[in-house]
Amino acid sequence: MARWTRVSGLLAALVCAALAASADPDAALRFARHGEPVGELPAATLRSLLDAETVEVFEPYEAREVSFRALRFDDVLDRAFGRSWREEEELLFTCRDGYQPSVPVRRFLEHRAWLAFERVGAPFAIDKLESGRRRDVSLAPYYLIWENLDDPAVRAEGDYGWPYQLVGVEIVRARDRFPRMTPPAEAPAPVRAGFDAFRMYCSRCHPVNGEGGSIGPELNAPGSAVGLRDPDWLRRWIDDPTQFAPTSRMPALDPALPDRDATLDAIVAYLRAMAGSGGTGGR
Repeated sequence: MARWTRVSGLLAALVCAALAASADPDAALRFARHGEPVGELPAATLRSLLDAETVEVFEPYEAREVSFRALRFDDVLDRAFGRSWREEEELLFTCRDGYQPSVPVRRFLEHRAWLAFERVGAPFAIDKLESGRRRDVSLAPYYLIWENLDDPAVRAEGDYGWPYQLVGVEIVRARDRFPRMTPPAEAPAPVRAGFDAFRMYCSRCHPVNGEGGSIGPELNAPGSAVGLRDPDWLRRWIDDPTQFAPTSRMPALDPALPDRDATLDAIVAYLRAMAGSGGTGGR
């Protein structure tokens, strides 16, 4: 069971008042379904409709237990989409800096996620390791967190599915949302497995054929590393970029990932299969 405390009644009103004073009162989440806008929920509306709770998690970026004030994310999705979101394929998240991870809907049905808007006893930020040094990174307006203190499956996946500076949520189907990133249906099993792994661990930062996040470079453009480097170099880069570039912002593939070697091989197989399939040179 997660360790949490319900905030209700007068205390909830006091918490909301404190939040209004400390957070961006105009912050809103935008929602869309298969490319069609659904609307947005301003922060004040969300916090007036739903009960806030204090949630303790193992913070993957800081590798320690941290408490946040948050709203149950399934309740947020119910408000935005109705209960029908449970029958969909996956959710695509958009962050202020262009980071775009997607998470299968089944993960939200099997594990509990929360929409955090305040850190207990500290500024709403994390101490994150980037380019070989630690720095404070703002989480505002929202941070998606997961109950992982007693959930070894979620704990083992590290920061997968923990987007911060969250501003948008869209219901998507992978092949509809990412037609140019998706390999052909007849692609061999290792390539299809690599596509699944790429979407989980890489597409949040990198685009392929113009589809994906915009933090990292396009991986299927003329002159990209995928086309210029041999598979062994690619594998070692994904394994740990700092062995080539000590100050790289790109993290190593999670060392705790189950079947990590097979995942590395699959990602390389996918990237090699997509090479020359119509890269756009990025967004």
